[in-house]
Amino acid sequence: MEIYNKQNKGYIEVWLSNEEQQMYDRAELTERLLAGVKKKKCRVAFFLSGSEDPYPLTENLLLTNLKTICS
Repeated sequence: MEIYNKQNKGYIEVWLSNEEQQMYDRAELTERLLAGVKKKKCRVAFFLSGSEDPYPLTENLLLTNLKTICS
């Protein structure tokens, strides 16, 4: 798990691996993180690892963008 405190921008980033997603309750983690926050308008953003192979997905994204630019 990686936590980046960006309260000055109004949010806290939390990065979770697949294994950590099973271990932690995000609602409880959100409450704990926001308990120590001074700003009332602060959010918690969760970034979750996926289960698919990123290479074909990235290739598709790049090809789609290339087709869009060229058309």
